[in-house]
Amino acid sequence: MNIATTLMGVVLLITVLSPFGVYYGARLARRKNFKAHRKVQNTLFFLGLISVLSLEGLIQATGGSGSLASQSQHYGNPFFSGLLTSHILVAVVTFITWATLVILSNRKFRKTLPGKFSPLHKKLGYGVFLGLVYTAITALLIFLMTLNFI
Repeated sequence: MNIATTLMGVVLLITVLSPFGVYYGARLARRKNFKAHRKVQNTLFFLGLISVLSLEGLIQATGGSGSLASQSQHYGNPFFSGLLTSHILVAVVTFITWATLVILSNRKFRKTLPGKFSPLHKKLGYGVFLGLVYTAITALLIFLMTLNFI
């Protein structure tokens, strides 16, 4: 196993575990443990940020996403291409939404949370959770297809 495959595996593990961590963090908020909720969400976000930047660095260092997937028997297949495109789109929208939520929530923490921002916070949080679930499932499929496991 080479460094690229190892890094992809680590990023995949973080991606697959993220929805579980976000769900745990949401349960903390439901129990009114907002401080712990904030800590869990911030930690997960920054771990996700580091993993995304690492993966993007790997992609750029190896000549683009095509270089990582070019050895796959699925490369160029319309299903694989569509899956990869939808994965990237949902992941980017989810990450931007999550970043916005983290920034706004950290600014409002101890000032107005819980408060008027809470309903929007909750809706955006559900959206981030669903986006993370989709991203995790598609990342797993892409990883397995890229390495020709399926």
